[in-house]
Amino acid sequence: MEIRFLSFLTISFLSFGIASQSKTKVVIPTDSLYNENIKKSRLYGVYIPRDIDDAMVKLMELTDEKARLPLKTLDETTMSTKLYFGLGRWMAYNWNFEEGSRLSHYLRQRGLIYTEDMTRFMLVSFHRHINNRPLDSEHLILQFISDRNKKIKESQDKMQVISSEKKIIPKNE
Repeated sequence: MEIRFLSFLTISFLSFGIASQSKTKVVIPTDSLYNENIKKSRLYGVYIPRDIDDAMVKLMELTDEKARLPLKTLDETTMSTKLYFGLGRWMAYNWNFEEGSRLSHYLRQRGLIYTEDMTRFMLVSFHRHINNRPLDSEHLILQFISDRNKKIKESQDKMQVISSEKKIIPKNE
């Protein structure tokens, strides 16, 4: 009985923690490595862009016109899927999305807290940039947050309740 109750509490706590994190303020890690990384313009010899516009300039420098040409014909969802394990992984690794960098911190402050969302956001933004379309970053970020919240909700809905109890609270007379 005690194990069931502890399991129930653990699942409830984790579910509440995930749900509250995604719906309220953005939680920024406070560990020392993260705090050091977000102040640096270079990590492990690689330049870290300070914001989205700076990242677009850097991506344009890193790719040539011949490589960008076929990307222009794809829609942004297809591009973000096809390049996720190539350019996307390069960005996530070299721009240190996982352990923190000034770019990942910038994206976290805007609401993108998952590495996968940061990566996909940057790929879609790059696609828009090479096609001379407005980035519309704020709207795009809200879309990624909404999509993430739906995934979390679907995951929570699939969780099995181990047990539930009703506690009768006596009324004070």
